[in-house]
Amino acid sequence: MPPNPGRLHLTARFGSNMGLLAVLAAVFAFNLGSAAWSAVVAGRLTQEGAGTTVLGVLYAICEISRLPAAILLPAATLRHGARRVTQAGLVLLLLVPLVALTGLENRQVMMIFILSALPAMAVYVGMPALVIGASREGRDGWSLAWLGLAGGAGGALGPSIGGVIADGYGLLPVLLLFAAGSAAMLPVATFGALPPRTTWPGWTALTSRGLPWQALMALGLASAADAGRAALVPGALLHHGEPLAGAGMLLTAGAAVAGIGFLVFGRLADQQSASRVVGWGVLVLVAGSFASALAVGWAPAFVVASSTLGMGASGTRLGAELALIGWLGRDRTAVAAALGETTVLGGRALGAPAAGSLGDAFGGAYAFGAMGMAALMAAGVLMALAALRLRTAQATTRSS
Repeated sequence: MPPNPGRLHLTARFGSNMGLLAVLAAVFAFNLGSAAWSAVVAGRLTQEGAGTTVLGVLYAICEISRLPAAILLPAATLRHGARRVTQAGLVLLLLVPLVALTGLENRQVMMIFILSALPAMAVYVGMPALVIGASREGRDGWSLAWLGLAGGAGGALGPSIGGVIADGYGLLPVLLLFAAGSAAMLPVATFGALPPRTTWPGWTALTSRGLPWQALMALGLASAADAGRAALVPGALLHHGEPLAGAGMLLTAGAAVAGIGFLVFGRLADQQSASRVVGWGVLVLVAGSFASALAVGWAPAFVVASSTLGMGASGTRLGAELALIGWLGRDRTAVAAALGETTVLGGRALGAPAAGSLGDAFGGAYAFGAMGMAALMAAGVLMALAALRLRTAQATTRSS
């Protein structure tokens, strides 16, 4: 009996969806463990008297420690592939908790936080490639939005679960949760599908088309704003009297708001150009920054406003990542993510300590207002560059 084409199509589509679900579930578990550990570290240091400047510097050290590898990561990913790079990062993350064998005082906590930064970057580079490899062509924006939603859901539940565990049982179970998330990601990184590879044209051929400066600038802006938000929000909640568990619950609720909106960016990305997605993302980021400045004193409104800022940063990153993927090719998604990380690290290393220092010196409202003004000025520069590029293209067309 000849095979039924409709049944074959249904089976292939079902298998593809099951592959995507497996990847998203692993991404959720990894981000849950990572967010739980990061939030508990920030809460622990805040409870023991550390200000937002200390937290900002700690985040900056993590990003600076990644810089040497970030410069080499695009070439390493291109040479060895997304699978091997992701596997290497996960194996290192499974070994980092061995530091806790000597205890879990503040010194060990900060050491683990810093040492886990570099391998975590390698894992995040592989995630977009695994998601796109498990998805249908033409749905890259939607797939990356689901990646952001799954990661955001894990990041949303992580602080709440980590806070409850830390309040009841201490830091070690939270660290083990982080390791469990890495273990859950390892089988997907090993057996998950990746986009089919094509012939590499070479960096010279790519650069002759022009570098995607606007996408890289947008990545830096979004990363700086998101890092500043991460440095300010937990400390602001705890300084207003919220316990670790309560702060985690509020962060979870705010991340749920951001996740719903992020799907809108994913749908928009498959219908509009990447540059237009970047523009909408920056607008939401600016609105969230000023709203956060106005709502610092009221925890529920503050969490929603800061989550709106995070949603705008995520939308901006989504558009910028799609622009980089379009420049390098769909089969080199991991290389595009690795290239973007070089700019993301700079943004995070600048945004976290700057926002933390402003928060300590002038208060959270001033810090968020300054963040909004900086984003507005950066948006003006992006618009000027876009207008200049359009004028140059029109002049070239007329002359030809």
